[in-house]
Amino acid sequence: MTGADYDAMADDLVARGATRAQMMGRPILKVGSTMFAAHVGGDRLALKLGRDSAEHAEALALPGATVWAPGDGDRYFYDWVALPASAEDHWMRFAEVARLRAQTSLAIQSDRASPVKSKKGSTGR
Repeated sequence: MTGADYDAMADDLVARGATRAQMMGRPILKVGSTMFAAHVGGDRLALKLGRDSAEHAEALALPGATVWAPGDGDRYFYDWVALPASAEDHWMRFAEVARLRAQTSLAIQSDRASPVKSKKGSTGR
């Protein structure tokens, strides 16, 4: 995948609510402060799909896909799958799944952080 191909995909995801950023020198996509995609190694896309999801298993079954280890080190991000350029036809579909999961997670966090307003009624006391 060329930088232009990544940019076109990122533009589509930004139009759906994602934002662009940089982390550790890599272009990333996030929703709120939650990163869900990273263009890594110039030819791979790492996506946070959730280790127990069907999409994670499906993505990991693609030839050349691996659990993502940032910097190709020995620390694995088990909720993430790194898709190779040869799986580029699948990148957008899985990126949208990752974006929707990040968006849902953000909405849940917002609901938890919102103070619950108590209903004060008059009891006559």
